[in-house]
Amino acid sequence: MGHPRSGTHYISALISMNFLDDPDYLKIYGSHVLPRITPDPHMAYIHIWRDFEGVAKSLYILRERFGLKVADYETFLKTPYKDMWAPMEPDGIVTHVRTLSDRAKYLGADDFFKEVELTPIAFWNFYNRLWTTFRKKQSNVLSVKYDDVVEDFPGAMDRIGKMLHSDVGRFKNINQKVGWWK
Repeated sequence: MGHPRSGTHYISALISMNFLDDPDYLKIYGSHVLPRITPDPHMAYIHIWRDFEGVAKSLYILRERFGLKVADYETFLKTPYKDMWAPMEPDGIVTHVRTLSDRAKYLGADDFFKEVELTPIAFWNFYNRLWTTFRKKQSNVLSVKYDDVVEDFPGAMDRIGKMLHSDVGRFKNINQKVGWWK
């Protein structure tokens, strides 16, 4: 789970492929939900996060996917999401999702940001602060930084493996991009 454009498809695919030996990572994909307390302490939550600049640039590139209409990047950064939310007709937006085993096309916009009254940076801070607070209260939550996975793949995967109580010692990275793309 993580903020949109933080690497949620990537981390789900890595976990599914390395620890579950299943290329269909959508079975465990947690999307972009806000944290909630779970009565099952045996369920692991893996929160992936990414620096704001990378998230913002990626969101801006895929803004139509999220129903965001805005003229330029500087305006995007300063405008509350709900004030940008104005999706085109469903057949006017085509977004592709690439998984480990196939590709699909989706028509229409995601309404994730429809009611968000915060600017992109304010919402990014809010979202990640909630996950940080949640992680401090729950021992079954691990936050992983996207850049750590990219820069220290074995170390990041080892941390995830320990959280999952797995004895997998060699990890396979993904050579292809997964997730939404234009």
